[in-house]
Amino acid sequence: MTMENINGANDRLKELTPQVREKALALASGYENNGMNANEALQKGIAEA
Repeated sequence: MTMENINGANDRLKELTPQVREKALALASGYENNGMNANEALQKGIAEA
């Protein structure tokens, strides 16, 4: 996992509305709990929110 990937996901997260950000974080949390690494989980959560 590179810092560039983490920063890119965090930047995308900041651009979301509060409601969509909340949904993205909830989805990412579920993916992370299922064994996905944090960066991939966040990116997938954002994409699906």
